[in-house]
Amino acid sequence: MKCILLCAGYSMDENLKLKETASSLTLINGKPLINYTIEKLEKIEVIDDIYVVTNGIYYSKFVDWFNDNQFGKRVKVINDNTSSSEAKLGAIGDIRYTINCENINDDILVLAGDVYFDFSLTDFVNQYAIKNEPLIAGMYVDDKNILSKSGVLEIENGIITHMQEKPLEPQGNIVSLAAYIYPRNVLRTIDDYLSEGNKTTYPGYLVEYLYKIMNVNVYLIDGKFYNVKTNESIKLLSDKLMF
Repeated sequence: MKCILLCAGYSMDENLKLKETASSLTLINGKPLINYTIEKLEKIEVIDDIYVVTNGIYYSKFVDWFNDNQFGKRVKVINDNTSSSEAKLGAIGDIRYTINCENINDDILVLAGDVYFDFSLTDFVNQYAIKNEPLIAGMYVDDKNILSKSGVLEIENGIITHMQEKPLEPQGNIVSLAAYIYPRNVLRTIDDYLSEGNKTTYPGYLVEYLYKIMNVNVYLIDGKFYNVKTNESIKLLSDKLMF
């Protein structure tokens, strides 16, 4: 299994100005956020390669980060060669870009790089191994404000029956947590999805496409979802990870 960490977004601060460095490199108690994720990934035996895909603006920052760290698995930084938000490939475009650059023909674990996953990624991967079908992480949420900014799922027997990406009027109360596992036979379907001119921005749009043509399973977690988009969220995560 390969892991793709999506770090090619153009990170904005609370004043909507481009940050000097990517959100996934935000220091949390002196350690970049992405390091916490990689530490979890290093415990998963079936993962042999970790690809960190970023953009041309932040690429040098990630190269510096790579040179400053040692890893227990092979980690490679990939530049998607975009240099503005207007030219970005989008999350789904970056998934395909990485697959093509590295000639990946394997199951893939796809994670957002600017999120702390407060659940066991090892258990997530073990759950995938039971069926070897597409699997995404989900969590029950009652806050409509959060639901309207997320991929919202409806499920039956653990399988998605309906999905809306960032709906104005959410019909369910399970949100997608930007953690996805796709078997290798889905990789070609990603090409089909993009060749049809579908949206490339959010990874949830791909799930919205896939559940209509195949089983997409949901791994419900009991935890919290942390990003680093605001100073408040950074403090909350720092407090959590202090000990």
